[in-house]
Amino acid sequence: MRKKLQEKGLTEVLVDSAGVDDYAGQPRDHKMSSYARKEKYDLGGESKFISQDQVDSADLIVCMEKYHVVEIQKRLPYKHWGRIKLFNEICFSKQTNLIDPSGNTEYIYGITFQHIEEGCGTLARKLYKMLREGEIFF
Repeated sequence: MRKKLQEKGLTEVLVDSAGVDDYAGQPRDHKMSSYARKEKYDLGGESKFISQDQVDSADLIVCMEKYHVVEIQKRLPYKHWGRIKLFNEICFSKQTNLIDPSGNTEYIYGITFQHIEEGCGTLARKLYKMLREGEIFF
């Protein structure tokens, strides 16, 4: 996706991942990291806590659970709450939480991983269209 964006002159997309609970420096979930490696993704080694600077400067904050939305809302003025979207809402038009696979079977990790991968593809297409055509979808 990055190469396609660059070919179109769209290089101003930065994606980062961080949590709303301060587990910074803790190892990432072993099962999810292992599953991701099988699928040729590298999640990195440690979790990160979302900084206030990241919250303040983000154009879009995608949250996996409604709890995450509430935690981010506490850190942003009301007029900026439109930047916060639930993953399933923005990717699948559903007001539901992403399944948290923690402590579950590898099968649940696999389903969750596939759902995230599909949703990220949808989100990338939406962002590309928005940046290319100026269409606002959130």
